[in-house]
Amino acid sequence: MSLASATASEEKVIRCRLHESGFKLADSNFYSLTIASDGRIYYTLCSHNIDTHGRVFRHDPVADTVELICDLGDACGETGLKTLPQGKSHSPFYEHEGWLYLSTHYGYFASTDNREEPAPVPEGYKPYPGGHIIRINATTGETEDIVVAPPEEGILTLNMDRQRGVLYGLTWPSGLFLVYDLADRKLRNLGPVSRGGEGGRGEEYFCLVRTFAIDPRDGRVYFTNPDGQVLVYEPGAEQVVPFGETSLKRDIMGFWDPHKPGHQGYNWRDILWHPGHQCFYGVHPRSGWLFRFDPQAKEPIVLIERIVPEELRRNGRFEPFRYGYLSLQLGPDQQTLYYITSSHGLVTEAGRQLKETAHLVTYHLESGRYADHGVLRLEHDGRYVRMSQCHAVHPNGKCYAAPWIDKPDRAEGDKVAWQCDLISFDNPLV
Repeated sequence: MSLASATASEEKVIRCRLHESGFKLADSNFYSLTIASDGRIYYTLCSHNIDTHGRVFRHDPVADTVELICDLGDACGETGLKTLPQGKSHSPFYEHEGWLYLSTHYGYFASTDNREEPAPVPEGYKPYPGGHIIRINATTGETEDIVVAPPEEGILTLNMDRQRGVLYGLTWPSGLFLVYDLADRKLRNLGPVSRGGEGGRGEEYFCLVRTFAIDPRDGRVYFTNPDGQVLVYEPGAEQVVPFGETSLKRDIMGFWDPHKPGHQGYNWRDILWHPGHQCFYGVHPRSGWLFRFDPQAKEPIVLIERIVPEELRRNGRFEPFRYGYLSLQLGPDQQTLYYITSSHGLVTEAGRQLKETAHLVTYHLESGRYADHGVLRLEHDGRYVRMSQCHAVHPNGKCYAAPWIDKPDRAEGDKVAWQCDLISFDNPLV
């Protein structure tokens, strides 16, 4: 079986428009892109630079503008303190009573042999103060620092129970489960829920899940560990417990050692609530298996289909990025799931070998119709897009993402190997 890369001429192409922010040190976006009720797109551009905090931007599709809302260092009161920066946000924006809530996370850390962990604090700098939950007034742009996690713990995962006004977080590297009630403005730390988290060694290492599933019917919070076990938190409880014998571990997803770094194991990657079907839909990373999760069903987890690019469906390969993609979205028709995933690259017209290229895949839940709509490519200069970790499907007929963008002509002294900025493209199903 040949696994040779496709050529540019063989691929269907989705033409994308670039909305530049001017933030030259931006190198990533992780899950932090949301369409607010005003129709504007809020997103965070992150940086791994030790002297740079992440920045929140807003795109207005009607006025066709990109606006800087805040620097995370300013919003957290840490600009100029020489603490390790709030370089990233790993959370969407959760809208509640006119405010948008989000969390902050480490940007500067060590990565060795696919293992990510806190880096030694360089001379002249102070340790990471802890991740913050902040909020932004959607009307005025005002920011407010709400609460801070324990020292040297970033907030990796965040979700909100809007009906009950409660935020839930998971910290990195230790995997502490946080509960913050907006009514009493108190933070509860229930302690580690994933062994030693990504700071653990040997049998104590567990890669942490990036998304929580909150059931709006009862407020329960569900998530996975990399061994596949599904856990649940009941509102008001003092601990997280296993959800019976339910597990996401399936042979067809591959073999993953949960105590070795470099993958998400049997964690789910992205998961969303479907209000009409009264259940969750999620995707497993690397295998790209779409599944249904209904906590009230006799069989809570049911596999549906692989929603990876057509090339990977044919040759049986996994998705390229070791952690998969945070880009599963429900379309305006409430029947179509949209997913930006990736194939293992192609050979460009100039003969360059790209390791990864992003594709838009859709899956229609009622009919079971799957479609790979092609690779994402900038319309004005033909550059390719890879590894989107966010996605939004707008009712205006556009899709939005903030992926990594190829930089074939990198300038001398440019410290960032790729560009990360907002892009938009026409929804192929509208």
